[in-house]
Amino acid sequence: MQTATPKPADLEVVREMLMSLIAENRGEEAVDAAVAMLAKLRSINTELLLKVAALGRERSGRRSEKIDPAQLSLLLQLCNEAIDADPNEEEESTPPEHPDGEVIDEAPPERKKRRRKRIAPTIPRDVVRHELKSEERACTGCGEPMSHIGDDVSEVLELVPAQFRVQEHHRAKYACPTCKETVKTAPGPVKLIEKGLPGPGLLAHVVQSKYEDALPLQRLRKIYQRAGVDVSVSTMCDWVAAVAEQLRPLVDRFWDLTLASHVLQMDGTGFKVLDRDDPEHIRKGTMWCHVGDRRYVVFKYSPTGKGDDGPWTNLAGREGYVQTDAANIFDRLHNGKRAHAVEVGCMAHARRKFYPLQDSDPRVAYPLQLIGKLYHVEHVADQQGLSPDERLQMRNQRSKTILERLHNWLVRTTANEPPEAVLHKACAYSLNHWTALTRFLEDGRLTPDNNLCELQIRSLAIGRKNFLFAGSDAGAEHAAILYSFFRTSALHGIDGYTYLIDVLEKIATGWPASRIDELLPDSWRRSRPATDVQAT
Repeated sequence: MQTATPKPADLEVVREMLMSLIAENRGEEAVDAAVAMLAKLRSINTELLLKVAALGRERSGRRSEKIDPAQLSLLLQLCNEAIDADPNEEEESTPPEHPDGEVIDEAPPERKKRRRKRIAPTIPRDVVRHELKSEERACTGCGEPMSHIGDDVSEVLELVPAQFRVQEHHRAKYACPTCKETVKTAPGPVKLIEKGLPGPGLLAHVVQSKYEDALPLQRLRKIYQRAGVDVSVSTMCDWVAAVAEQLRPLVDRFWDLTLASHVLQMDGTGFKVLDRDDPEHIRKGTMWCHVGDRRYVVFKYSPTGKGDDGPWTNLAGREGYVQTDAANIFDRLHNGKRAHAVEVGCMAHARRKFYPLQDSDPRVAYPLQLIGKLYHVEHVADQQGLSPDERLQMRNQRSKTILERLHNWLVRTTANEPPEAVLHKACAYSLNHWTALTRFLEDGRLTPDNNLCELQIRSLAIGRKNFLFAGSDAGAEHAAILYSFFRTSALHGIDGYTYLIDVLEKIATGWPASRIDELLPDSWRRSRPATDVQAT
């Protein structure tokens, strides 16, 4: 990590900034800014001292693992600074008061012993009894036989490898013994794939392994081979396609609900597709992720990264909130060219403009500290389980003041920095999108950032490293459907494997389209026992 010592010119800028705050009767802000910068400089200095000590040991040839007391002191200092600088700390820490006004001295909480997590009751149990031999049951005192008074119970967690099972379906046949002209056969099992081999459980395992566990089909084939079953990768690809097509109506319903949501979050990521006509044999498409009201996730694949086959088409006519990362491709959703959506910014993206500068410019410690306080307010609201209206009230009481301080700092810093400076550009980003970044002050259902949408993309990114590319545009569309299904299941906290098996069985028996809402995650959850729906 490279660091830079403030130059005299930089210090003069800092001095002017602090003096201007004092002149404007904002002494408290000046103190906060100075303390934040000093804390950052102290942290940098401590890290540099540790590095110098390490280099000194290398040059002197010491190989002992004994910790130098001076180095230990520096380490403890660094740890304490990390704790003190936690942005999730309370802004003000005051002891509780007695109803009569007397301050109560709280005793430090006792450290709880870590307990082993209980094994889920849904896991099957085998009872293994251990008995004393008949000759050992005699009392060592009087020699009389002893009586059974109970058991000492302990648990051992064991793993039984997954096993394939073949279901033989015997269809009874009946014939008329008199005329010998009529023969009837009992109906067989309804299969999702006509004349196919896999049952719903096997199909669910294949698609979950690939799109939730990021396991390539080639690797899954080797796992199945160890269990005694050899299924070609091409066959499993056909199974994946069949499951995706069966789930398409359900995911289309997810999409309808996402478009009708109060808050829609959106982001995109690259997705490579095999293209034999391309000189490099690989073409880069885009997966657009949409999250509706933090309940439904829908991925939409487009063969390019252009707006025409992405957000401009997917969200044409949108009028509600749309939260994005302020990329130019989303502008037409807000300026009336494709939609009249209300723009909501991402504070996490604004923060990322300052974060890389913290090792070279101590001034950014102050805006980072203020943004940390904003997130602390959200953390407190989450812990208290506030409703959207209550959360909005807390934001107006606490976050609004923090944002005013941040805005003042951005304006002053921008005025004192040349346009080509990195810090100027970081500040300009926040100022240019300030209305969108502070939109969460007007609605408690909004969030300060688009991190939830980015979190859904993370599962796709992990799989993308393993799969490298999709075999075709159709394969990419199937991937979008399956990612949508599993990520939506995760947002509802239900087990995607159990959910998928039940949905596939219902679809295979001709589930009517008019009852598709009964297969939605929340409706499905209400119809199932609690032990069947919990995500693992």
